[in-house]
Amino acid sequence: MICKKCGREYEDDMPKCLWCDAPNDNKVDPSGTNPADGTDPEEAAPLTECEVRGDQAIYWLKAFFFTSLIMIILPITAIYWESTNGPLEINLLGIIVGFWVWLVPLYISALCPPLVLLWPVIALATLASCIFLVISLCKCIYHYCGWLHFSETEQSHFSKMRFSPDVAVIHTVIPVIGPVFQYFIFRDLLTRQKEVLERNHQDCRDLPNWLLPVISASGFIMQSGLLSICILKEWIPIVWFASVLSGIILFVSYIKTIRAITANTRALNSLTTNDAPRDETSKNTLPQENQ
Repeated sequence: MICKKCGREYEDDMPKCLWCDAPNDNKVDPSGTNPADGTDPEEAAPLTECEVRGDQAIYWLKAFFFTSLIMIILPITAIYWESTNGPLEINLLGIIVGFWVWLVPLYISALCPPLVLLWPVIALATLASCIFLVISLCKCIYHYCGWLHFSETEQSHFSKMRFSPDVAVIHTVIPVIGPVFQYFIFRDLLTRQKEVLERNHQDCRDLPNWLLPVISASGFIMQSGLLSICILKEWIPIVWFASVLSGIILFVSYIKTIRAITANTRALNSLTTNDAPRDETSKNTLPQENQ
């Protein structure tokens, strides 16, 4: 066997050249796996920018969800079960501090009285958690908007979109009605991705038909419920628990949607690498390619 890289001769049954470690083309499996290193090229491929943005959005979405679960949902729920006066006036900071500084040390002192002396530590942990809650919310919104803008921009290279990247981002972050726009934005994006990938004989990751309506309904219920509680300054238990349940459903649905769109965007990037044909409608969005 003559090495194509260095021109030296080595045994035909060797997986790679003894002199320059160039792989033996005759020993590469049809699946694309090289027995010399045992690595699948698709598995070894670096993450695309869309995948990096999607992973960051999911990370901060999880951080905000679990922090709010501990800092807001559990305290309010605990105080609800402790209260017997019916509706409560909402004071979010008071609820959080009251839970961690008063209710938790109360139970701790009942179990072990000396441990109640740790309440300053609990108070500092509460303050740090509140700061992290705000930071995680800002980071979540920032990375989500960046991911959506990039996904819309990548798709616009292949087909004409109903929403421009900037318009899509602005519409999704509008309180209460933002989730309604998300249904149309995600549906348009997934539909365009599917059209391009199927035309180029590529696999497309699709979502169940019920998932996008669930995102819109749960997002609308959660945001409108929380907003009504804050405006009315009255805690209605049914509205609160409906908002919490909708938030949990929305959290899971977002992760599924982000991963599906990200996987399709990666497939679209492979089409660009292979110089695949693009949709004719993309000429209207990118006139500079025709010059």
